[in-house]
Amino acid sequence: MKNHSIYQTPIDKLLTLGDCHKITNEYNYIAELGLDTEHIPGLISMAIDQNLNGVDSTSLETWGSIHACRALGQLRAEAAIEPLMQLFHKLEDSDWVNEEMPKVYGMFGEVAIPKLQAYLADESHGIFPRITAIHSLEEICKQHPDTRQKCIAVLTQQLKSFAQNPHELNGFIVASLIELQAVESAAVIKSAFVAQSVPDEITGTWDDVCESLGINSDKIALFTDINLDEVSQVEDISTDEVRQTQEIADSEETQLQDVINDEVTQLEEDVSQTQEIAVEEKQPDQITTEEVEKNLAITPDDIQLIEDVTTNVEQLHKVETKTSDINNREIEANQLKSEVDNQKVTASVKQPLSKGFGGFATSQGKAKTNKKKKR
Repeated sequence: MKNHSIYQTPIDKLLTLGDCHKITNEYNYIAELGLDTEHIPGLISMAIDQNLNGVDSTSLETWGSIHACRALGQLRAEAAIEPLMQLFHKLEDSDWVNEEMPKVYGMFGEVAIPKLQAYLADESHGIFPRITAIHSLEEICKQHPDTRQKCIAVLTQQLKSFAQNPHELNGFIVASLIELQAVESAAVIKSAFVAQSVPDEITGTWDDVCESLGINSDKIALFTDINLDEVSQVEDISTDEVRQTQEIADSEETQLQDVINDEVTQLEEDVSQTQEIAVEEKQPDQITTEEVEKNLAITPDDIQLIEDVTTNVEQLHKVETKTSDINNREIEANQLKSEVDNQKVTASVKQPLSKGFGGFATSQGKAKTNKKKKR
């Protein structure tokens, strides 16, 4: 153990304890190892030792820092409160920091609240280190119920800056306030939701929060320090979004109506063409509504139109038939008249010939006699 020699007994024993999952934080480091306040500086050094934090995870020594932090918590070592906070950001990707440090600060108790408040408010820290501070305040409240009002006040005060806070940070603050059943913070929480500064995926909706806290949303007013201009801007944005959405919907409706009108026009043309083809290929009485409806997706109005057209065609056909009969009768009458005329002509020619040549001579003689008398 390369780090074992630099730590004095009994602190060095922490490097031999191993997996912290097997040795829980209920383990009494003070009684079991004989640790006391005089060992606090050495424990702080081990807790923040980067050499230990960087060793192979299979080594016993890698667990030494966690054991040191727990021992400091049990000693309620006020001197360790601020130095251990550097682990929040230096090891922010470490699971054990996120899990163990809130429990350690819970053991520190009320004395750690001001330092955690300052760390939480420091915007130079990343989101995850600040979330660790939130969980630490929550844990202090759980381990020391008498600190509830102070812890809730710190979290609520930070939430009042919801407009400047990252939304994820607001979400975790609200989650902790829900965990602590901070009904007294409902006005601030509602204000953050009204400003759309709390992501639903972390806490659920405002209605979900009301259900968790057992409160009536309608009875919760916005907190008095809220920036009404910011909320008004949010409401204006929402109104603009609604207006834009309505305009888009109206435009789409107009386009859809145009498409429908075009389809209706095309359908009418198709019906007309189909009717013309049907009239050419079939007799009107052979055209059925079922056949037209089968070939085209038409409406009842279109079917009625087809039936009207069919009726008109049938009537036209009857008129044409009658006209043809009349024409045929006229032709027959003309033929009969012609035959009668021919018979009259034949009769007039045959009448003098029926008297023979004698008759013709007698007529000629009478004509000559008349001429002599005139002379």
